[in-house]
Amino acid sequence: MLDDGEFKSQDGRLVADWPAVLAELHAYWQRRCQGRAYPARADIDPVDIPALLEHVFLADVLHDPLDFRYRLVGGHIVEHAGRNVQGQTVRGLMSDGSAQEQALQQKALLAGQAVAETQAPVFIDLSYRSVTSDSRKRLHGLLLPLGPPDEGLNMVLGGLRFTE
Repeated sequence: MLDDGEFKSQDGRLVADWPAVLAELHAYWQRRCQGRAYPARADIDPVDIPALLEHVFLADVLHDPLDFRYRLVGGHIVEHAGRNVQGQTVRGLMSDGSAQEQALQQKALLAGQAVAETQAPVFIDLSYRSVTSDSRKRLHGLLLPLGPPDEGLNMVLGGLRFTE
């Protein structure tokens, strides 16, 4: 969660090692809000954030049942996922993949549900078993709602930073 510009865990502890790339993405998103709860997709221009793009994804919000289709997936994410999931849905990936991939996509679905319900930024901090090796990895993520005024959430702008 975000509190006075600082990233805090759900129990209120300050997250000391928040990646700068995600803080920059959040600051960009906040500037694009322009007094609204969240910006529209049209307010986001990748030309403005070239240094962040490898860490960014865009996902369409689908309904009945709630799901998310990856529209754009940055290179850092593809590298750590072991494949490009562009065009695929979270639920589709949960039913088609290794146990590690399914578990990670289940967590992605839960985080996406939190964004859809709160229509506010969601912070992710988790440790998991790599889908490309047997090592443990840490993932910091930020999911940010997007949608046209008066129409509601229709996309998620996300940033992910993986570490070993």
